[in-house]
Amino acid sequence: MLMNTLWGVVSSLMGLFYAGIQVMVPCLPPAPLSTAVINTDEYMGSWYFVAAAAWEEDDLKSFKTTDSSILHIQKGANDTLTVTETIRIGDQCQKNTWSYFALSVTDPFLFRTDFDTIVLIWDGKLINCPSCIIILFVDEDEEVSAMLFARNENTPDEVIQEFKSKMVIVNLMRLLKTQVVMSRCRDLHAADLQ
Repeated sequence: MLMNTLWGVVSSLMGLFYAGIQVMVPCLPPAPLSTAVINTDEYMGSWYFVAAAAWEEDDLKSFKTTDSSILHIQKGANDTLTVTETIRIGDQCQKNTWSYFALSVTDPFLFRTDFDTIVLIWDGKLINCPSCIIILFVDEDEEVSAMLFARNENTPDEVIQEFKSKMVIVNLMRLLKTQVVMSRCRDLHAADLQ
């Protein structure tokens, strides 16, 4: 009970702090989506990886070998979201699954259940793409990256340029666009949907 109250107070203070910063720096993105919004059917399902942005070129090294990636988000047990990534690296398909706490007391932050990663999510309205989401990851090494995902496989270049311009504002100046050279790992991904 005390922990829930403490998280609620911290979350509220962080929200007020962010709102204050937005007044001083109006080009900052709006507040991230709340966990209650993310946990709706609108955000469940498949998302195609489009691009990633980071502070340093080194922070993008894991994305450079990625040919394609599909995220599948679904509601899990006990206020969690289950995120399954189907990724092609070279000619190999891989599958990774993580669970994130989607608790109202930690709103708007999602914490991976091993507490190695913190996530914030924005809807695509920020970049004029209603069928997109932007996911900001902060990992255990404090590396920050933002990833753009879309509902469909073909994202217009204007959306990617808008994503890039918005990320530069928050100093994520390095951008890497996914290059789908080989086919996506559909068979492995389809197994997740059953």
